[in-house]
Amino acid sequence: MFQRNKIVSGNTKFKSISIDGPAASGKSAVGKILSLELKYNFLDTGIMYRAVTYISLLKKITPELASTFFEKRKMKLTTENSKNSLFYENKDITTLLYSKNIDSKVSEVSKKSIVRNNLVDFQRNLAIEGNIVMVGRDISTVVLPNSNLKIFLRAGLDIRAIRRAKEISSIDINIIKKSILIRDQIDSTRKLSPLKIAKESFVIDTDELDLVGVVSEIKKLYEKIND
Repeated sequence: MFQRNKIVSGNTKFKSISIDGPAASGKSAVGKILSLELKYNFLDTGIMYRAVTYISLLKKITPELASTFFEKRKMKLTTENSKNSLFYENKDITTLLYSKNIDSKVSEVSKKSIVRNNLVDFQRNLAIEGNIVMVGRDISTVVLPNSNLKIFLRAGLDIRAIRRAKEISSIDINIIKKSILIRDQIDSTRKLSPLKIAKESFVIDTDELDLVGVVSEIKKLYEKIND
């Protein structure tokens, strides 16, 4: 069910749980439930890359410039109550970040080194403000390399395609599979912060587990570290 590599204990207090995995592996849904049950803040880092993509298209500016808007407070992000909402100039743009147009462009934006560096700095600052569950593709390896508990979720292509189809109300599984494979290729081969399993991560196969089952496995690991 899960592969155990190594437990890394925190110093005195549990502060962060990092969850990585490829597209449609279930990391965001799992992270939300886990953070709610543990009363931790929650951040799906993907929403930040989507926001940068959206703003760069909206304002016709470079992604590099758009990625500075978090530090400049032109974009604001909420991490409480297991929910991420994103505001630009005090307007909630969260629902606008999940269009097909953004889907098709966010991978290229996320490859840009200046964009990643700017967002990683911001993400690390969020992590030192309080306990947090953070999900993405490079959290355990780059963003929070000293995270108290590192999780890597994986699932087979067919399962991931079915999950994504339910999310976007699509019935064309073959197109979804192709899209996932393209995203996997981009994420795992990019030079900066590629998707890979950290050596300290616990690898959980989610093919035969529902969300409750995955969260249960992670909480068992959490409790061991907190003993």
